[in-house]
Amino acid sequence: MSDAIPSLPHDQQELLLDGPALAPPPGVTSNFDNPNNNNGLAYGVMAACVAVATLCLMIRGYARLVLFKQLKPEDLLIVLAYGTYIAWTVFSLLLSKTPGYFVHQWDIRLRDTIETVQYIHYAGVFYSITLPLLKISIVTEWTRMLVPRGTRNTFLYVCYGVMVTQACAMVAFVFALCFVCTPYQKIWDITLPGHCIKKLDIDIAAAAVHLTTDLVMMVLPQRVIWNLQMSFRKRFGVSIFFSLGILACISAAFRLGVTVTYATEPDTLYFFGPVIFWAFAEMTCGFVIACLPSTPKILKDSGVLPKMKRAMKSIVGMKNSTLRSTSKPPPSSVTNPSSNYRKIDEYGVQMKDLKPSESTEKLRDDSSKFDQGIVRTTHVTVKQEYVNDAGSNTVDHHALWLNQDKV
Repeated sequence: MSDAIPSLPHDQQELLLDGPALAPPPGVTSNFDNPNNNNGLAYGVMAACVAVATLCLMIRGYARLVLFKQLKPEDLLIVLAYGTYIAWTVFSLLLSKTPGYFVHQWDIRLRDTIETVQYIHYAGVFYSITLPLLKISIVTEWTRMLVPRGTRNTFLYVCYGVMVTQACAMVAFVFALCFVCTPYQKIWDITLPGHCIKKLDIDIAAAAVHLTTDLVMMVLPQRVIWNLQMSFRKRFGVSIFFSLGILACISAAFRLGVTVTYATEPDTLYFFGPVIFWAFAEMTCGFVIACLPSTPKILKDSGVLPKMKRAMKSIVGMKNSTLRSTSKPPPSSVTNPSSNYRKIDEYGVQMKDLKPSESTEKLRDDSSKFDQGIVRTTHVTVKQEYVNDAGSNTVDHHALWLNQDKV
């Protein structure tokens, strides 16, 4: 019907434009004035994703400008990607006004879809720019980190292949989105005469290309990492760190699924919400992967990591002290001056001579209850015997040793 609108008389065009964008199901009445929506969910997803992306960018910016005091080409690509990411966010927010998220198409006037499709078009263009910029910056940094200078290996050539693929994809998809209709304004204005190809096929192709690239990037650095000359524990940690790409793969897979649904369902505008949400998640994962390698440097140089270690030791020490204090016996109620004196505190070891039958193992067990101080004294008698050829003269030396054990 939309292809026939430009050829209709003006009054018939106005009649169709004031009607629903999709015929409602039987028994359902269109609600143009106040349709149900779920904009609250959309605002929450956008706020969370933008906050995470901004925090990641600030972490990398601090590391590069304050700690390293230098910028690399990939840093400029990330900043440019953040700019297009914010532009994508702006148009996603505008979609909450017209028509709103999760609004059925029969609750929208056909003329209102003109503005909606325009917002979706520009959002798609900025998405097609943001993701390739992020992936190119990530792979560029990998070649700097994981490839020794002067080395030409398979990993380097695959990285170059990913860069070229993403650069070509960015140009191709932006070009296709901008020239999907002739004239250009007909992309969103159904009242203009012209010709269009099926845009939803482009959306599915873009989602499939990005998912394939994410899978390649997830497994690409693993072989290099496990061949590094370091301990298994360190290699495992680095491998986990580079495996964050699995988050992008999950987001890209879900985005491909909801894009297929969006392309095949008649109620198209109702299903564009999940496409927006998973695209947000996919791009946000890109910022996390691109920016988090700077985090260890910040934690180390700012002293945060040593402070965290000291805090953990302090917490563990407090727990151990609490356990020891709860295991102490109740205070003694004996106040007679002639009673056995207890050194250090009222729970100390009694300072008295041991009876021959008493075992020092008891003292060893009791000493574990106390935090500090002298817990006992030991009287040691040493006897030395010397025997020579002339006779069995014996020399005895008696010495008193004071052995102080501290806890």
